[in-house]
Amino acid sequence: MAFHLSSCGGIPFLFFGFAGKATRRDCKMGNARKNISTDRNASNGRDAKATKSVGKILKELGSVFFRTLATMFFVMVITGCIVACVMTVYIVGFLDDESDLDLNSLEMNYTSILYVQDKSTGEYVELNRLHGEENRIWVDYENIPQHLIDAAIAGEDKRFKEHQGVDWSRTLYATVTHFLKGGTQGGSTITQQLIKNITGEKDFSVERKIKEIFRALSLEKSNSKEQIIEAYLNSIHLGWNTDGVQAAANLYFGKDVSQLSIAESAALIAITQNPSKRELFNHEENNRERREWILGQMFEQGYITQTEYNQAMAEKIRVVTYDNSSDTAKKATLSYFEDYVLEEVIQDLMDKYGYTYETAESKVLKGGYRIYTTMDKDIQDYLDVAFADQDAENSIFPTVRGYNLKTFSYVDEQPDAAMVIMEPNGKLVGIAGGRGEKEGDRILNLAADGVRQPGSSIKPLSVYGPAMDFDMIYWSKIFDDNPVEKANENTQFTNDWPINHYGSYMGDVTVDYAIRRSTNTVAVRVLQLLTPQVSYDFMVNQLHFTTLVGSGANNDVDRAPLGLGALTKGVTVMEMTAAYQIFDNGGLYYEPYSYSVVYDSEGNVILEQNPIPQRVISEDSAEVMNKLLQRVVTGAQGTGGTAKFGSMPVAGKTGTTSNDVDQWFMGMTPYYVGGVWFGYSDDSNIQIRYSSYPPPIIWKRVMQHIHEGLEVKDFPTSGKVVEMTYCVESGEIATSACPETATGWYKESNIPGTCVQHLGSVESEEGEVMDSTGGGHGVEEEENEE
Repeated sequence: MAFHLSSCGGIPFLFFGFAGKATRRDCKMGNARKNISTDRNASNGRDAKATKSVGKILKELGSVFFRTLATMFFVMVITGCIVACVMTVYIVGFLDDESDLDLNSLEMNYTSILYVQDKSTGEYVELNRLHGEENRIWVDYENIPQHLIDAAIAGEDKRFKEHQGVDWSRTLYATVTHFLKGGTQGGSTITQQLIKNITGEKDFSVERKIKEIFRALSLEKSNSKEQIIEAYLNSIHLGWNTDGVQAAANLYFGKDVSQLSIAESAALIAITQNPSKRELFNHEENNRERREWILGQMFEQGYITQTEYNQAMAEKIRVVTYDNSSDTAKKATLSYFEDYVLEEVIQDLMDKYGYTYETAESKVLKGGYRIYTTMDKDIQDYLDVAFADQDAENSIFPTVRGYNLKTFSYVDEQPDAAMVIMEPNGKLVGIAGGRGEKEGDRILNLAADGVRQPGSSIKPLSVYGPAMDFDMIYWSKIFDDNPVEKANENTQFTNDWPINHYGSYMGDVTVDYAIRRSTNTVAVRVLQLLTPQVSYDFMVNQLHFTTLVGSGANNDVDRAPLGLGALTKGVTVMEMTAAYQIFDNGGLYYEPYSYSVVYDSEGNVILEQNPIPQRVISEDSAEVMNKLLQRVVTGAQGTGGTAKFGSMPVAGKTGTTSNDVDQWFMGMTPYYVGGVWFGYSDDSNIQIRYSSYPPPIIWKRVMQHIHEGLEVKDFPTSGKVVEMTYCVESGEIATSACPETATGWYKESNIPGTCVQHLGSVESEEGEVMDSTGGGHGVEEEENEE
């Protein structure tokens, strides 16, 4: 079959035929007939010839018209076939696209909730909500009240139960109205509205509308009406960054969706068509008009009785106040603890499931997770208020004045501060990540992310703790408090090194004295016995410090970094507090954790804490170290004396860097381990003080508050530590001849011999008096007895 353009009698025309020859013959025969007619009429005169010529022309024109008309008809048929093929391909494309619709994926864009334990009841209660741009809380179909479902159907799609996804009469009406009057008329069913919520495609175009129709038909085939209405009610926008009826019920009425009345249900559905003009905080009157119309529809369609209708119309809707609306009407600032929980859960998701940071973060904020925190809300609330520091009269911070060594000018602002509190099993209960009013969510957390120089607060961890465990030291062992390196112009030490904070050298001193007064020289000497490499390995592998530098031109495997705290980068309050728990729990390290369990939106456990302690030092080594650190607080000239409160046992260690840039106190009670950092973030020094050393005072004021009502008890003991009297001069077990004695605590496996400088009698552990030459109580003697 072909189209041909030809000319006959000087008149061009388009015709249709099966072969070119046939048409050419027709043309020739026509010409022949024309010639015969001319010969016959030659003698008839000019008038007859003219008449026949006109008739012939009209006949030919008629033939051309009908042939052209037929050609146009066939062209239209072929064009229609082509359009039909294109539309078929297009529709098939739509049907392929609809396969990406998954009602289950809708739950991945819902609000996660943080929970905290109520200490009075033991039950977990809601702490805060986490969400992206919209606040959503998924609620299952069986927990949605029937009258809320009925209100949605009556008000939005009264033929929902009958149609198969598309209400064709409404669609036709909306289409005709659009082309005649312009604008958009509501013709979408609940199923179609759900598709808009899933895809986010809400612009008006013929293409989108066709696509939406086919998707709606497909969605109805693959899902039940119950699944569709459930997804719809969980996805509709209801104002104030809130999506879904559960979050909206919390927002406007302060209750669970299952507790909504008929009138309240109608009020929520009334919002859907125009949330900005019908939300309940500022437009209750607009909402009432739509609400009453919906109630009327519910009555007319048989969903409620006359009595129920009358009661619902008469009910006065009570909306909670803006500030008490479960904090969903505005984005509340999370506490530093909550910030930390988010980051810990994100990191654990990455570690366990291999997610990228962005994917893990999205799941935490939009996955409808239920996160059960370890926070002690009383403690956290106190930290939030105390570190906001808005009440000058009751401030926990001593007043100081700073001096900027770079600009050589005084600093009027007060120093920053951070604090971490945990139980001695790794369970975090409170975090203060900065001083002053918290200005936003997930901002810099100085407690977890601020890397600062620890000064002498590192010594029990990097020096004395491991040395005690290796039996290199004991309570009363004597060390020389004199410069380790003498000043020598030919070396790097142009001055005696190290110097002590008290500005002098005391000669022979005990380990007890060195820790209590934070003597730098003894710390370096003990470190030399231990070796910097062993100390570094202990800090990194046993105590899990992540910011120490082990290689390179500037590294921490040296005497100054590990013996005095002059680290290349520094440490965080979080890691310091976690490390100090070994002196509070008998030598065990627990990785700090801020949540106990995380459930996904379907109630499956996706993360769960199962703290496994790591034995870092022996139980008796930890006990002796604990008693030594108690002496920092209670002993003569102890640097942490101001941390003491009431009768509660307290142990701890101070730390100060050069020029007073960073100040620390790491402290413990039988209940909690707490670390405080105090200083200027710009490295100004705390030069002029109007009070005592600040960190132990801050620590005391916080701890005194959170220990109110707690029973006084002792730190745990191992049963392997003994109390003995030693000679102050020799550091050995005292005899009756020793002129000056003191009491110390010793591991049974590392008791020094009796004093050989002052011969005399000594009382044995059993209370028997024996001659001082009767031998010592050291390790070698015990081994020989075995």
